[in-house]
Amino acid sequence: MNNFDEKIDSLLAKYLAGECSPDEERVVQNWLAESAENEQYLSDLVWLWERSASGLAPAPRTVDTEAALQNVKNNLRGTGKVVSMSRYRTFWLRAAAVLLLAAAAVYWWQTTGTPEPVRMAAAETVLTDTLTDGSVITLQQNSALTLPATFNRRERRLRLEGEAYFEVAPDSTRPFVVEVQDVQVQVVGTAFTVDNFNDAGKVVVTVTEGKVHVRKDRQELLLGPGEQATYDRAKAVLQRTVQEQGTPVFKNRIFRFDATPLQMVVKQLSEAYGVEISLNNEQLENCPLTARYNNLTLDRVLNLVAESFSFKIEKSGKGYILVGEGCE
Repeated sequence: MNNFDEKIDSLLAKYLAGECSPDEERVVQNWLAESAENEQYLSDLVWLWERSASGLAPAPRTVDTEAALQNVKNNLRGTGKVVSMSRYRTFWLRAAAVLLLAAAAVYWWQTTGTPEPVRMAAAETVLTDTLTDGSVITLQQNSALTLPATFNRRERRLRLEGEAYFEVAPDSTRPFVVEVQDVQVQVVGTAFTVDNFNDAGKVVVTVTEGKVHVRKDRQELLLGPGEQATYDRAKAVLQRTVQEQGTPVFKNRIFRFDATPLQMVVKQLSEAYGVEISLNNEQLENCPLTARYNNLTLDRVLNLVAESFSFKIEKSGKGYILVGEGCE
């Protein structure tokens, strides 16, 4: 390096702080490939960073690293003398290293003071909330999410325990990443369900809209609308699977029943709305229901089911009872 390159200096500062985007990392890698001198330059910076980062103390005031860099360059160049770069190569490297280290350190000081992660938890009822990026999350009972107070500039990453439905706000520059167990689900903007609640040994991803990329180590699947993938932890296998008959696209507001036994229907409605729904006699359990219910209230869904079979709806202490003699 024959002089300071402000663009690459800035990128290397972010590189040391671990905050480069994938595109910026490629720029750094291409720059390194240009010469052995560039590789040595970064090697010197890494050497200083590794030995200095643990001893950093919080900055007493805001540091203008750009102004500091310019002042040093002005002082170094202000003598008007022409010197041999081969003679002073080490000096230039150390001077640049110190400045870049300062820039990375200031960034580190600022980011280490970020707020504690946020934890959302649903106990006995379904919880729906909107995240800072506009994405809507629906947590099923006894499920939880852990996420940062504010997403960073590179991605929107969170961790799921249990089951949740995601309506992701589109953002092509920041992928939405859900971690559940050791499986990673990544999207840009779409609607999907991740389920690790009904079977702790499996992670099930079901897509409603858009496309979802599911990855476990070297196993990868790209899912489209209506498709589903299951990762079996015992077998360590990720594969496409078919939804069970009558399973809703996500267990909250969208249901697709195709000659589904009424016993299964009321079970799914009970789980989705967090209330107990039962039948008044065993003769109703195998009555087949074919219907589509999209984002309806529980009262509306129950009324439609009752109308399909000429049933009555009665309230109980715990929820509702569908009352009928049969389904003929």
